[in-house]
Amino acid sequence: IIYKGMSIEEVKLIEAEIIHEVSQLIECPADHFTTEWMHTMFITKGVENSGGYPFVTINWFKRNQSKRDAVAKVITEAVMKLGYSDVCVYFNELKPDHYYENGEHF
Repeated sequence: IIYKGMSIEEVKLIEAEIIHEVSQLIECPADHFTTEWMHTMFITKGVENSGGYPFVTINWFKRNQSKRDAVAKVITEAVMKLGYSDVCVYFNELKPDHYYENGEHF
């Protein structure tokens, strides 16, 4: 799970709860998750600003629409509790035969 447009402190506040809930929803062990925070600088007309919003990307193997909906809701609600009014969640579906761990594909 990759977070952008938020402070690292905010991500630290919500990541454990999100991983706990999402791991239960998709029946995947919590230790299979990674959390990444990326510093983001928004720029409008050549001027740096803080006018963006959180953007959360989930890299995972394909799951059905109801699972995506449920995971997006968990993440959106957790981020909105921090005071944000807009949150984007994007699912990037990995292909098992394109994913390698220690030289072996899934």
